[in-house]
Amino acid sequence: MSIRLKKPLVYVTRDIERALGMKPEGKYFIVSNDTPHGREIQAKHPDHVFLVKNTEALDTHDLLALPEVEKIISKLDADLVVFQNTPRIERIAAEMKWNLINPSAALARKVEEKISQVAWLGEDAGLLPPHKVTVVKDVTFKGKRFVLQFNHSHTGQGTFVIESAKDLEALKAKFPDRECRIVDFVDGPVFTINASVNRARVLIGSPSYQITGLQPFTDLPFSTIGNDWALPTGKERRQVAKIARIVGKRLKKDGWRGLFGIDAIKDAETGKMYLLEINARQAASAVFESTLQKTLHHDSRGSASVFQAHIAGLLNRLFPTSTSNIYVGAQIVSRVTKVPHTVDVGALREMKLAVTEYENDAHNKELFRIQSHVGIMEDHNVLNALGKKISSCIK
Repeated sequence: MSIRLKKPLVYVTRDIERALGMKPEGKYFIVSNDTPHGREIQAKHPDHVFLVKNTEALDTHDLLALPEVEKIISKLDADLVVFQNTPRIERIAAEMKWNLINPSAALARKVEEKISQVAWLGEDAGLLPPHKVTVVKDVTFKGKRFVLQFNHSHTGQGTFVIESAKDLEALKAKFPDRECRIVDFVDGPVFTINASVNRARVLIGSPSYQITGLQPFTDLPFSTIGNDWALPTGKERRQVAKIARIVGKRLKKDGWRGLFGIDAIKDAETGKMYLLEINARQAASAVFESTLQKTLHHDSRGSASVFQAHIAGLLNRLFPTSTSNIYVGAQIVSRVTKVPHTVDVGALREMKLAVTEYENDAHNKELFRIQSHVGIMEDHNVLNALGKKISSCIK
């Protein structure tokens, strides 16, 4: 199915890939940075894609502050959507009298951040691994490794595995009074799922195995670098979907609309699935999941991609009533590492893989996104034959 827009809608984003869950046509428009990938998209949709030239890629709030972007939105008399809402973006939208359709930045922050999240979950905080909230100076090491998380922790930064008193002392010396969440260490695979909320229901996407910390793609052990929709078993899919529905119902009660995502971890010893993280926003994997859904279910009636469900939810539509299930496909990201590496893009494309290059130089930012219509993982932390070929192209 397709989402019919009654009014023009402009998606403003630093990275154009985030807006490509729907084709920029009809009443759907995109404003982004002028990049090689952006120019490829603009060439196909010249009347619906606007690119901003600058010496470096601008963040969304900087794009929104530009007179040329203001002119585009005002001329179209369009609603506005962004990848991740922030108080700064909300202030700009309010000053310009734009209708920003993303959920509240304050609600997103309360749901995502590690300390406020515990209180927000309430009686459902038991979905998390055993945990407590304290300050760093009061934490003690008792011979068993655990995870220490600061309030804001994203793509593996702000999360520390404490394996010794020495690990803890370094943090105590630097951040003695900082509030933190202490979580029992759970060893096992991580899964992620995209879901969307409208005023009637929670729509669940397809669970994927979360690829985390593999070298040479990243040098941070907890950095998320990709997804594989082919790896999860039927039981794992059901467990992850159940947690997502519980979180989604809480979000719906608080007025959330559109996409959110969760990460869940399976205890390798007990098989129990725990909630690991809530992403109160459109997750990076949503666009490729939507691409797979549209490719595999192009003639399916009544169901939609997770991105279409996102836009419909933000616009307060009751439809769609379901999203399409997928069981194949994978994507992996090569991030900026402290020791530079090269990527053989030609070899990757010879394998019929989609490769997108990004112009980033900050540590752990995306350099390349590599996408496949089949899985690349054999098991938890183990690449299959295709995955190993991809890895061999990064040196």
